[in-house]
Amino acid sequence: MANNDFNRFKKDGVSVEEMQSFFKNYGPEISLCLIFILSAVSARFLFGMENWCVLLLGLGGVIGTLIPNPIRSLVTSIMRYSASSGNRYGQLVIAIAAIVVSIALAPLTFLVFGLVAGEMLVMARKNH
Repeated sequence: MANNDFNRFKKDGVSVEEMQSFFKNYGPEISLCLIFILSAVSARFLFGMENWCVLLLGLGGVIGTLIPNPIRSLVTSIMRYSASSGNRYGQLVIAIAAIVVSIALAPLTFLVFGLVAGEMLVMARKNH
């Protein structure tokens, strides 16, 4: 209970080692959250294309449910390449490039998220 005591964080703060451990364990999740948030903000405030992004998210979901196997193999190969590089700097460069692309090409980011969401829906239903 001592590690999860939030009052301790208010009093003591969070050490650098705890932050490094957190980011080391949850790096891909943090990257995906940043990509999604930054693409949503850039779609709204930089481009004014939030309607197109929602439309492409839905379209990607429909396409992902219709052809889940090619999308599954593509996502698997991308994740395997990213994880197998072993070089932390290589993974960091891939994450930064994905973040920059998500800002510059926000509708494409939403299309990709829709494709993956549709594919995951079909795969979860098959395994259920």
